[in-house]
Amino acid sequence: MTVRFCLACGSRLRRIREGGRVRRRCRRCGWTFYGNPLPAAVAVIERGGRVLMARRARPPYARTWDLPGGFIEAGEHPEASLRRELMEELGIRARGARLLGFATDRYGPRGVAVLAAVYRVTSWTGAVRPADDVSEARWFSRRALPYREIAFTGLRRLLRAWAGARRPTGR
Repeated sequence: MTVRFCLACGSRLRRIREGGRVRRRCRRCGWTFYGNPLPAAVAVIERGGRVLMARRARPPYARTWDLPGGFIEAGEHPEASLRRELMEELGIRARGARLLGFATDRYGPRGVAVLAAVYRVTSWTGAVRPADDVSEARWFSRRALPYREIAFTGLRRLLRAWAGARRPTGR
């Protein structure tokens, strides 16, 4: 996604190099578009050594596997956003969420930058029922996660690191 016009005055933006990055700046008023990422919250929902993945029903990346979650709305805390998204997409109420880390991605090949807060969820109420923009939900063992079918590379990297980490026995 490319911003071509100034959000302050409406003039055409030009490309400049600043701080080692290419940015867009307005010639008329000097406003700079930085392309900051949109925040999202997603969940690694875990039960008995398995992870719940959601198949995307819509573009971008329709029919690929993803972690359930979505964009954080203005004024919304990331954990509140995660709870809202899990209810919308899967019909479950997360009871607890622990931050695992962050993943950076693009929302589609030419989409906006995204910064996802990734939470581990091990307790919830309700039966899993795919809804909203999820066409299917399926449990995968950590050893059988469908990495090649996960479109978001940042989430794929985070899942690989998480799944490969040593886990205490008995959990």
